[in-house]
Amino acid sequence: MGKQVHTQELNEYPEDLKAEFLRLSEWIRKTRQTYGQRVVVRLVDPQSLGGMWKVLRQRIRRFPTFLVDGTERVVGWEGDPDEAMRRALSRAGEAIPEEARA
Repeated sequence: MGKQVHTQELNEYPEDLKAEFLRLSEWIRKTRQTYGQRVVVRLVDPQSLGGMWKVLRQRIRRFPTFLVDGTERVVGWEGDPDEAMRRALSRAGEAIPEEARA
């Protein structure tokens, strides 16, 4: 029943928001599969109180915005959040999985 309700709620959104949600969900799944426990993904709703604070503090103007390792901000998908993660892992001395090297 839970999945059916979630799907029903998702279908009430405009097509562009559904497409963005699905793209973000797929990226998170792929990231977790590739990096496992080494990468933590936190989703923040910009309309929540904590999200509004983060938007103001980080001066976020476009979504999605990825904050990587507290040092790098990637705005939108054209900014390549995957490359930013690879750089952060390299700085931390982590080995980059072969499937993540592209």
